[in-house]
Amino acid sequence: MSTMRAAGDMGPAELSRLAALHSLDVLDQPRSYQLDTLARLAAFVCGTPTAMVNLIDADRQVAAAAYGCEPSVVSRQDAMCNISIQSLDVSYTADAAADDRWSDNPYVTGILDEVRLYAAAPLILGGGEVIGTVCAFSGERQELTRLQLERLRDIADQAALVLQLRDDAARLGHAATRDHLTGLPNRALLTETLTMALAKHQRGAATPAVIFLDLDRFKAVNDTHGHAVGDELLRAVAQRLLERVRATDLLARLSGDELVVLTESADGTDRGPEVLLGRLRRAFDEPFELSCGPVPVGASMGSATAVAGDTPATLLARADAAMYQAKHGADLPLR
Repeated sequence: MSTMRAAGDMGPAELSRLAALHSLDVLDQPRSYQLDTLARLAAFVCGTPTAMVNLIDADRQVAAAAYGCEPSVVSRQDAMCNISIQSLDVSYTADAAADDRWSDNPYVTGILDEVRLYAAAPLILGGGEVIGTVCAFSGERQELTRLQLERLRDIADQAALVLQLRDDAARLGHAATRDHLTGLPNRALLTETLTMALAKHQRGAATPAVIFLDLDRFKAVNDTHGHAVGDELLRAVAQRLLERVRATDLLARLSGDELVVLTESADGTDRGPEVLLGRLRRAFDEPFELSCGPVPVGASMGSATAVAGDTPATLLARADAAMYQAKHGADLPLR
């Protein structure tokens, strides 16, 4: 019988388990040295030629690490570990062919493999969700001691911790490089990306350019409608600008109502920045629909293209100066 079910047929426990797994963002990620090390340790502890760290998704088993074989993705209904995640205890059989839990499995019957010894310890998260296993297996019938099974459980606990710490590190890294209000890259990420772009430019690669944007009369919006509406406007502006830039462009918020777009072109003489400026200006043709009603707002913009010797600070300063000139030339009140 197939173990795969439509989302509407899944019980609360399974939905919670899948939500916990997906929240870690560890599926389909590059191999982890730490997890590969734990898979190798599991094989050593159990005396098997092969061990894996497996994650059980809705309809597939994804190997996050492996020793003695290449990581793979298999159907959940074929996965031996799909049975193992139904228990918080270590699953173990010295001969899977003689065990009703796995005797009909294609990895036991010879259709896909001929596994005999099989042991799997669950990967249990802090909330009690079992998202996969650390399993060790062999084509030979083999007995494991209680101590070996206990050590396998210890390894699984470490693997679960690695997955959670890796997710925590990714979240912290994201938070450190993102603007808390708009979710856009912040000054730190912009500077880092611009530094790399200028280094590429010095090697003769693509030419970076930056466009500096400053909202017109933003202070008046805050004074008239309050800072909550001002924050709402900044989020709306960010979203509309994201729809105008290319996937390869970087839109960042420096501070207040100052935004910067970093773009690169294969030829520094092309009209890429000029064309992008036109698209960005058109983003302000229509008012922004906010909780207080439609709010019309414009933006002053200036651009600068990298030249030899530029640093992130000098390139941004030239774009800022161009924006200031545009704002002043438009006879708009400066803050």
